[in-house]
Amino acid sequence: MANPHIIEDGSVSLPEVQSEEDEVEGLDPAKLWTVSNAFSALRVVVVAPTLYYIWLGPEFRWYVFLLVMVMVLSDILDGALARARNEVTEWGKIIDPIADKLAIDTVAALLVVLKGLPVWVAAAVIGRDILIVIGGVLMASRIKEVPSSNAWGKATTCVMSALLLTYAMDYDLPKPVLVPLAGFLIAASAVSYAISSRKSTPEA
Repeated sequence: MANPHIIEDGSVSLPEVQSEEDEVEGLDPAKLWTVSNAFSALRVVVVAPTLYYIWLGPEFRWYVFLLVMVMVLSDILDGALARARNEVTEWGKIIDPIADKLAIDTVAALLVVLKGLPVWVAAAVIGRDILIVIGGVLMASRIKEVPSSNAWGKATTCVMSALLLTYAMDYDLPKPVLVPLAGFLIAASAVSYAISSRKSTPEA
């Protein structure tokens, strides 16, 4: 702990204490509510009605389709707007992947129960996401910066979204291609995040 120092008028100046909120650089509350982050948050809001309409059955599949399209468009727009409006923030690096993981993992779990999505696909993507979240927290605590999503992660999100939509819509034709492709990308993205984490984390 730094020692206090006495200034000329005899008063004591205490050292400034850094709070835990300041440990990760850029987590300024003023930068939380941006247009791009609002689009990311929209995906979180849409998750509940999407699950509800999947649960109601095939007659509501076009409602599911429209809601999934809203999530896909919000995923495209949040990144594009962040770059165009110079709104790339540490908050965005947190909200965007959390929105993706919440949407994909919850829908995948429900489709295992209702639509026959292979258990290993849901288990693999949920397990990967849990490890990524844990790894991201550990990295942020050491390098004081929130790690960004990478191209493998985004590709996995796109393919998983397409795969989940085919199961939700009972559309069988693309499944033989999308299931193994999703498995490959889940594994590849997990490896890429592990490598990125190892490179970014300073040696103890």
